[in-house]
Amino acid sequence: MSQHLREELDRLHAQVCSALADPNRILILYLLAEQPQSVSALMQSLELSQPSVSRHLKVLRERNMVNAQREGQSIVYSLKDHRVIEALDLL
Repeated sequence: MSQHLREELDRLHAQVCSALADPNRILILYLLAEQPQSVSALMQSLELSQPSVSRHLKVLRERNMVNAQREGQSIVYSLKDHRVIEALDLL
């Protein structure tokens, strides 16, 4: 394996692991696997503040784990790839 490929794999691995390092982000992924949700719906389900949920979603968006789509005045989040749930289930 080339050094460049190895470095890229290490970087991707670190990004995924850092995204899953917080239990609340894992819970968000499971909730989004059930159905797309807004920040306010996630706040109610998780009993977290809006800034906290938004921070977690930002991390998940940066790691390409969730999609964000505007619907009227709110943004609805969905799971980008359901295989992440399969991977979490294996863990």
